[in-house]
Amino acid sequence: MTSKREKGIWLDFPEGWGAVKYDGDSQDDNAGFYRAKIEHQVQNVRGVDVVSLSAAPDNRLFLIEVKDYRLSASTADRQAKKLRQTVIQKALNTISGLYAAARTGDPELRPVTERMFKPALAIEVVLLLEQPPAGSPPTTTAQKFRQQNPQTGINDLRLELTSILSGLGFDFHLRSSTTMQARDGWTVRLA
Repeated sequence: MTSKREKGIWLDFPEGWGAVKYDGDSQDDNAGFYRAKIEHQVQNVRGVDVVSLSAAPDNRLFLIEVKDYRLSASTADRQAKKLRQTVIQKALNTISGLYAAARTGDPELRPVTERMFKPALAIEVVLLLEQPPAGSPPTTTAQKFRQQNPQTGINDLRLELTSILSGLGFDFHLRSSTTMQARDGWTVRLA
């Protein structure tokens, strides 16, 4: 099994899957190509946190963005509009970077770029979104509305990203540690 840690969350991938921390900061993160050839050369380019390629013959490339609001003063619902733009930008920038890495034969990213040019490759963008448990009782009207409609912004985000990314040929999935599905093929552990 290959495991990658991002923001206090472990992503576990089965044997035979390629997985890299695409925009990581440490030497162990496989981020050399992204840092040297993309981020430090081009302004305003961002990448997803983790990229994974399922084992053959299941041709699925996962672009995984992790957002952990469990200890944050902000909420995903309040950040939905910003998250929409972030996920789209990071997905498109990452695909561009992976394409360049595949064309140049970058060995560090080969585990996730080896099947980049296969026509049957499905590209799945995943927003892994962890939120805090329900807190104290609401005191303002806005808090009461959010409690009664806790997923309004998140549901809108899911619909918008599904629509926009499907128009680009990508599948979109909104997941959390409690909503992972067997068909995803990989698992999540909270640290």
